[in-house]
Amino acid sequence: MQISKNNKNELVLTFDYNAALVEIVKHFDSRKYDNETKEWTVPVLHVVQVLDTLTPLGFHTSLEVLEEYDKAKKKKKKIKRIREGDFKDSEIEIFKLLNLPLFGFQEIGAGFLVATKSSLLGDEPGCGKSIQSIATVLIRKAKKILILCPSTLKLNWKDEIEKWASHKTSIVIGGDKKLRAKQWNQDVDFYIMNYELLLRDMDYINKIEWDFLIADEATRISNPKAKQSKNIKKIKAKYRIALTGTPLNNAVQDVWNILDFCQPNLLGTFWQFTQKYCDKDRFGGITGYKNLSELKKHISDNMLRRKKKDVLNELPDKLYETLYIEFDPEEKKIYEAIRDEIAADLNEYNINRVLKDRYLSNVLVKMVRLKQAADSLELVSEHTFSSKTNALKELLKDIIHKDDKALVFTQFSEMADILMRELKEYRPLLISGKVKQEDRHMNVDTFQNKEENKLMIMTEAGGFGLNLQRANYIIHYDLPWSISKMEQREGRAHRIGQTSNLTVYRLIAQDTVDEYVLKVLHKKQKLSEEILGDREKAKKIKISKADIRRMLKITK
Repeated sequence: MQISKNNKNELVLTFDYNAALVEIVKHFDSRKYDNETKEWTVPVLHVVQVLDTLTPLGFHTSLEVLEEYDKAKKKKKKIKRIREGDFKDSEIEIFKLLNLPLFGFQEIGAGFLVATKSSLLGDEPGCGKSIQSIATVLIRKAKKILILCPSTLKLNWKDEIEKWASHKTSIVIGGDKKLRAKQWNQDVDFYIMNYELLLRDMDYINKIEWDFLIADEATRISNPKAKQSKNIKKIKAKYRIALTGTPLNNAVQDVWNILDFCQPNLLGTFWQFTQKYCDKDRFGGITGYKNLSELKKHISDNMLRRKKKDVLNELPDKLYETLYIEFDPEEKKIYEAIRDEIAADLNEYNINRVLKDRYLSNVLVKMVRLKQAADSLELVSEHTFSSKTNALKELLKDIIHKDDKALVFTQFSEMADILMRELKEYRPLLISGKVKQEDRHMNVDTFQNKEENKLMIMTEAGGFGLNLQRANYIIHYDLPWSISKMEQREGRAHRIGQTSNLTVYRLIAQDTVDEYVLKVLHKKQKLSEEILGDREKAKKIKISKADIRRMLKITK
């Protein structure tokens, strides 16, 4: 009885027929039987399991296989050591040289991704999976990185790269076929593309030798039968990383294709996986699960997952995430028309005179229409489409699970009504100026105590006097003009009685007034100061004529 290795990187098991041995071999994932040679083959990545099982039964092993075994055992020890946060001095020095603000658990995450070479990072949303991935890429000194993600996250990835790896170049792939062809021909480090373009751009993708392939929100590839899932596996890359806060989004079998993307043959074929870990009815439908402790142990070397409660002591009280959203052509057209109309109106009355401090509040009233256009075309036109609302739907799909709840803030009552309609699957509750006082109290009590109500939609009417500590996510659908109002919003959940860290999302429509409020206005003051001032602090207005000009694209 012999165990050898072939040129396909497979272990070859040679033995005379023995029913008991055959049953043992059938437990190895991705095993195959060759009728001609009468031999079994198993991918070499299972060498530890194969040798630990068969050598006590009298199998002889070639020197080449023993070398693979020793290498795999060392790798397992290294992964275990890193998972426990036990770094060698040389590894600590590498993190120091990165000069990234990584928490301890994030260093473990990056170290795990480096040690495994290709694996799944399944940390809960808000734990910083993107910065861990970027750290991994930098440690590996990768030159060509392809990031696949939902379209709503493309700009967010670019922002993260510019923030944490400013010496690296990046490009967002999008637009028509002609434009994308030009983009693919650019020589940059990071290429960021949404999943929907995968089928169209495979020819361009295959021309590049990839160091890293990163699949963000990897539940998008959990269906093994989908063309998208099949094509992403065809992309050749030295290392693969899958990122998702919900590795088991709906069912245990969801994890098979994601891990098969990271480590082909790790869990066998899909049929082998479901036979081993799923109960089926007579029609082949999955009715339940089995051997889950074995599955957990089997995938532990290739998947790392931490919940926020597990790393609570390391995280700040509030984690901030900015989600950038790209307009579709129609939204952009309408937004620019409104912006140009306001600019023309101000120019007509002499822009320099209009922009004196005492007139600024009137200018900002005019600009409310810009903020509405950035929220939803439904607020300013007959169109009902909104890229921002669609982005919010995708975000909630990823973050709202069994024990999670969220507050969504908007400054427009009409927008709150639209969100109530669009997000009805979450049984949202509403607090706005239209809601009576007694109904507000009832809604607060329902949100705090009933599990089925996952969402509270609020206007500035909910900025004071409400305790909503059950929320562990706050989403600014649009940004108020002042820091104090943002703090009031967040203070609804971030108060005594809150038992978990808060993740605060800011939804920003790219190249709109949203972006200027965030990047221009909010950076002009310390967080403790008013940006524009409330009515009682009108003298504290600090916005400049230059800021208004930039927002309205007035150059002269």
